Amino acid sequence: MGLPKAVSKKHVGKTPPSKKARRKTARKSSAATASKLTRELAGNGPLYLSEADVQQLASVKDAMAALEPLFETWLDSATVNLPRQRAPAGGGNFNLMGAAWGTGEVFGLKSYFSAAGGRYQVLLYSARDGTLKAMIEADHLGRMRTGAASGLATRLLANPEARVLGVIGAGRQALTQVAAVCAVRKIEIVRVFARTAERRDSLAKQIERDLRVAAEPATSAEAAIGDADVVATVTTSAEPVLRANWIKPGVHINAVGAVAAERREIDTEIVLRATVRATDQLAQARIEAGEYRDLVAAGRLRWEDVVELGDLLTKKAPGRRSPADVTLFKSLGMALEDIAFADLVVHRARERGIGRPMP
Repeated sequence: MGLPKAVSKKHVGKTPPSKKARRKTARKSSAATASKLTRELAGNGPLYLSEADVQQLASVKDAMAALEPLFETWLDSATVNLPRQRAPAGGGNFNLMGAAWGTGEVFGLKSYFSAAGGRYQVLLYSARDGTLKAMIEADHLGRMRTGAASGLATRLLANPEARVLGVIGAGRQALTQVAAVCAVRKIEIVRVFARTAERRDSLAKQIERDLRVAAEPATSAEAAIGDADVVATVTTSAEPVLRANWIKPGVHINAVGAVAAERREIDTEIVLRATVRATDQLAQARIEAGEYRDLVAAGRLRWEDVVELGDLLTKKAPGRRSPADVTLFKSLGMALEDIAFADLVVHRARERGIGRPMP
């Protein structure tokens, strides 16, 4: 008489495995799969890192730690930053920027589409052999590195006792700007202005929830700025959103949003009043920093009057001279910053077994 089809011959005379045994086998299989993936990630092959991967791997403070050695080795002959290039595409612009960091032994590029729903990518390569190290979804990476540059500038230029932060603009870059300033100064209150009550209320709540710092919406830009020790402008405005008669003596300003020659966030009087006028890179500022370009073209400012963040960090240029000084950092965002921060993120991803191996 034949065996029933539902019974395997190898189990004849044997007790079927218990639920506990089956769970143990499943755990072993899962662990083996995870171990294999970790070995693949720890190898030399390229990684693919998603936005979610980047968010769990690093913070604004990590980005600051990555940017500091970059700016300290700014004058290395093997370190080169290629300013942003733009090409009209569809309803927006295709943006491309690249860099090589000699000390870090990496090079790479960042590309993105500046329109609603635009995507950001960084490709990171090893300068030792030219191999691709990673492809990274880079929206959050870019937000953190932009915040990190402002954080370094604030640490170097803001008054040590700064306690009030005023923010104009509540877009995608705003929260990391606040996080960076709060990382280097003991900010007690953040006042936020945006064009709609909904957006300023939302950002204030997010600051309190995520950063555990008191925040309140302001009914006007002037009200947000009036008693601020540090100011962040985070807009894409073509006309100034910050006026010299609003700011108090001793304020430090991070002008972050206007990264094209036709945009301006601060008026000319603020630029002229500032005792320190800084930027990421002079070569890129000559192309994109409208507030500086206007005054240079009018003969009211020289490019020699603008210093690079790396020169402040290495003390090649003087910083704040007195508590009453107004200081200004015109942030533009460089591929070098993206590449240096991306290298830290990829190193950490391999250590933790995060990301997906690429073919």
